[in-house]
Amino acid sequence: MRYVFSVILLFLILQFSGAAPSDIESDMNLFLSFGNRADGTDGERESLNYIADRLKEMDIVFNRQHLNTEKRGHSFSQNIIAEIPGTAEGRFIIAAPIDGGAFSTALLLELGKAFKENPPKNNISLIFLGAEEGKSKFHPYGSRIASESLKRENKIFAIYLKGEYPPQNWQLKIGGNGKVAPYWFIKKLTTLLSSDFIPFRLRGTDIQVARLGIQGEIGPLQTWLDSNIPTILFKGAGTVNSTGSDKLITNLIKAMVDLDKDLEVIPETKESIYIFLRPFAGFIPRIISELPYVSVFLGVSALILLIILLRFRDVRLNMRRFSRYWWAWPLLFIIVFLFFFLSTLIVEETLLLADFPDIWVHALGTFVFFKIVIAAALSLNFILITRGLPLPRSPHFYSYAAIATSALASLVFTAMDITITAYSLWTIINMMLFTASRNIRRKTFFLLLSIIPSFMGLLVIIREPYSSVIQSLLLSRISGSLILTLLIFPIILAFTSLSYWRLHYDRTRYNVLTPAATFTLSLSSLITLFWILNLNPYSLETPQPLKIIDSINLVYGERLLKISSPGPIGNAELSLDGRIYPLENLGRSADVRMPFNRTPLEVKSDSRSFLGRRTISSKISGEAHPETLTIHLRSTASFTLHEANFPFEMSPSGTSAEIFIGDNPPFPLSFKFTVNNDAQLILSVAGYWPEPEEPPRIIRRDIEDNPSRTALLEVSI
Repeated sequence: MRYVFSVILLFLILQFSGAAPSDIESDMNLFLSFGNRADGTDGERESLNYIADRLKEMDIVFNRQHLNTEKRGHSFSQNIIAEIPGTAEGRFIIAAPIDGGAFSTALLLELGKAFKENPPKNNISLIFLGAEEGKSKFHPYGSRIASESLKRENKIFAIYLKGEYPPQNWQLKIGGNGKVAPYWFIKKLTTLLSSDFIPFRLRGTDIQVARLGIQGEIGPLQTWLDSNIPTILFKGAGTVNSTGSDKLITNLIKAMVDLDKDLEVIPETKESIYIFLRPFAGFIPRIISELPYVSVFLGVSALILLIILLRFRDVRLNMRRFSRYWWAWPLLFIIVFLFFFLSTLIVEETLLLADFPDIWVHALGTFVFFKIVIAAALSLNFILITRGLPLPRSPHFYSYAAIATSALASLVFTAMDITITAYSLWTIINMMLFTASRNIRRKTFFLLLSIIPSFMGLLVIIREPYSSVIQSLLLSRISGSLILTLLIFPIILAFTSLSYWRLHYDRTRYNVLTPAATFTLSLSSLITLFWILNLNPYSLETPQPLKIIDSINLVYGERLLKISSPGPIGNAELSLDGRIYPLENLGRSADVRMPFNRTPLEVKSDSRSFLGRRTISSKISGEAHPETLTIHLRSTASFTLHEANFPFEMSPSGTSAEIFIGDNPPFPLSFKFTVNNDAQLILSVAGYWPEPEEPPRIIRRDIEDNPSRTALLEVSI
């Protein structure tokens, strides 16, 4: 009924407005009118029915793939897979989620029309994915089950479209956790997008971060990659008006059709090592594959090393000096690493002092600067000022130690990802020039040049959405400190060499460079510490997020409000059931006990016995629209759960079982199960409501609260 009303309403709007929007805009507006399209909702079912009707109109063969066939987990949703046969043996998959993808779902329908009118080269699979979003460990159902059914095919590639509205540009994600799209896929796709003037965002660092597996959460894309299906995610960013969207839609459809034609023969190679170069948004990208890159890299490395060895003075004397103090290099490396380890602890303590563990997210560059400055100041103080160890005073030792450390870093980065080694090659070259030069100004110049890759790398990581990388560098005591030590240690050694050079060759009795650098770094760290402790990232324009969980325990008759926020909350007022409660000086979390006056869950059960088995029929009712219901059966003795009308899983001990219901179940919910006749069971039901009735609210202008409700009920059956 709601679906019929939505169609009639949309028809009237189009008729009386005099507008003639494209089919995509009409379909998108219809999907938006369905409201929530999450797993199991009415909006999702209406969307699936409309998609099926449109595919029938276009005479496209499709099938409904049910998602409730799993032995573990359960979903009320479906996938719709439309098939358009091609002339080649390859398969081109274009998928879009129904939830959160109104525009991309409508675009998928239009692509079906385009491929129907222009017969494709590859076999086209248009997959409308249900149950992509959810809190259970089994989500995303749609991508997981669809990719499982297709992973045995060899000549296959996929594009995942996600956009609720017409985007201003597309953010491309090409992989994650060590797996990225192959060279041929990236080359063809980005060339077409650039030539068709489709705005997209993809950087070489995105590929390197994904290849290293430190890109953070990539959602359903990971499911397709785990099935060894080359997949690229198109995620819409920003919105455009109808005029701009028409051009965007036309160009994107053309690009998809051209991609199918250009990849009529799908390469079987999975080459994933390549350099992606696109300095500006309007440029056509240049992609260097693995073999040319490695050849050029090794050739340049050998040539630079040969030129420096032949062009500059004999290095045997300084190598002999370096070998005499070989023990000092690992000692200094460990010392600098320990200082980075200590700086990590100082950062952690600073977060505790601020009572705001995630405040670093609001000032990424400041916190990275804070950690590096602390470690650098401590290292220089120890090496140049402390006389506790008989450290070498020769500038040549530190110069060669800087080269050795840069070479070690290059080897480590090569093992991680050979494309990153290009940055360390720059550092090695400048460290060699620094060592070979006899002029103090040239030495300073080459030292500054050697810092550029590290500085630019940190700048890119801070400015781009690589928060997982920053978190590792900032808060990881071991791995993050080791990486920073490899990056910064050569610079510290070169600076030390420069300091001893002035003392050794310029015959200066005092070196103002050391105390000036030490004072500057120490003062910078103190100022940064004071700034961090006084940082408040929230205001009326950017309100403080706050969660309120209305936790109702029907077993003990208790009601507890669990209030939490990333930072200290302070004073506020709580509104609940028509009453106002003052809250004073709250930290990041607080538990507030409230009167028990609500019963969100009720359970009624009937049972009948036959031939040593007992079949129990239960009905769960209460507050409407729970998003999840978690059902457990428990007993003090082992029991046998013979069957149930939902999937279930027994514990190894045989004393408990979980019945999987799925998100947004029909409510009230009826289910039944059969156990052995002598089983004494406790039925435990936990409900979760993201939008509860009469929710608790926090009254304060600079706070944005997010109330939810949980309830726990246990009955003996």
